[in-house]
Amino acid sequence: MVKSQLELVRERVREKQQSYTTYNFERLQEEAFATFFDLAQEYTNLDTLYLVCALVPKEFFNLDARLHLLDNDSKTLRVVCSSTEGIQEGIVLSPPEVSVSEEPYFAGNSYLIPIRGNKAVADLLPMQHFKHVMGMFELFPSARISDQERFFLEKFTNRIGYNLHQKQLIHQILHHIKFINQLAADIEHNVISPNIYYRLFLKKLRRSIEDNGRIKDKVRELVSFCPEIDERTCQKLRDIFQSLEQTTEDLSVACDEMGRHYEHTSLYLETLLRREHFRRGSYVLRKQPCNFKKEIIEPVLTRYLQRFKHKAIVVDNRLEDVPDEELELVVDKGLLAQVYDNFFSNAVKYTQEIVDGYGYKVKFISYGKRLLEDYFGKGVDGIKFSVFTTGTPILPEEAVRLFDEGYRRPGSDLEAGTGHGLHFVRTIIEIHGGEVGVEPQKYGNSIFFILPHRRTHTPSAAET
Repeated sequence: MVKSQLELVRERVREKQQSYTTYNFERLQEEAFATFFDLAQEYTNLDTLYLVCALVPKEFFNLDARLHLLDNDSKTLRVVCSSTEGIQEGIVLSPPEVSVSEEPYFAGNSYLIPIRGNKAVADLLPMQHFKHVMGMFELFPSARISDQERFFLEKFTNRIGYNLHQKQLIHQILHHIKFINQLAADIEHNVISPNIYYRLFLKKLRRSIEDNGRIKDKVRELVSFCPEIDERTCQKLRDIFQSLEQTTEDLSVACDEMGRHYEHTSLYLETLLRREHFRRGSYVLRKQPCNFKKEIIEPVLTRYLQRFKHKAIVVDNRLEDVPDEELELVVDKGLLAQVYDNFFSNAVKYTQEIVDGYGYKVKFISYGKRLLEDYFGKGVDGIKFSVFTTGTPILPEEAVRLFDEGYRRPGSDLEAGTGHGLHFVRTIIEIHGGEVGVEPQKYGNSIFFILPHRRTHTPSAAET
């Protein structure tokens, strides 16, 4: 029988209770523990914690102490604090007789105890210490330390390691937050703002294409309405006209493609790199009314049509049962566009050919939406958006994990991916107040999300 978290923690509490009974610490030692814990919580500064570590043994047991810690390279051991000199300014290397060890040892007139960190948070810190040993705690004169006191001091040093790990983690997080906020400002200044100039560039390019068109028309008029021009010159003008026509058409197609790419890239840049995301530490929605099919699905689908064609995947929209003109949802367009980007990207990679009920080999995706009346409560419908892909139906045990961070279906190793996409989808849909899921079907799988849509109240005849 699997034990609950309640039972597991209760067992650990009882084990600790029994351990402290076995330790049989003296009253002074218990007070030293309590003092250390109180002050370790009271002070948030690392230097102050170093001083607390060094001064508790001095004040309670008249033992001087030095705190030796490894640098981030895990190779250089240096003195950071002592009970006699306080915080060491600059880099003070530990003497040769002090070295990192997993076991306590005597060196001259000192007793040195390894400072072990908390294994639970060790991987969260940038430095990788030698088998979780962060440094050494030196106590002297060792002649004053009895066997019982040695045991206590080792336990005390363990508490130093755990608290140092926690404080270092807090400082690392604060440093990261500061860096992220600065990064957000840099992105806005150096990426998002300059991106606006591409819109101006596209406008100028379109004007140039229009100018080319007018030049082309003039050449055509010259050829058509100037009979005095000899045939040889006229043929050259026809060649110039055809060249201009083809160039103008190619430029127009390229400009339209660049425009779509610009709109798509700008939307994603603005959506993912908003300063509010970095400040809040979570996605911040910018909702606006939009037509899902025209403003979200079709622009994203357009980017994937050539890839679907290359993979011989047919695309249709058989799943529609809600007319677009009757549906307007208030959502974050940029984030929902990326939801469909993930759906279509997975469809390109994982859609498989199947044999249908008529014996034909088919390979297709289908997308659409469906109304679920009062799905989120009376007066709040659900709009279910689905993307169906042909292939092997997903197993129930896979279905419950499909949207988990890092999960990838068995057999998907041949395709590039991290297992993050569908977890992102779930995050975005849930902060919109919706839900996600997958439905295995006879010839494939339908991945869906459901968004709430409050009905507009229509007065009845009695009310009017």
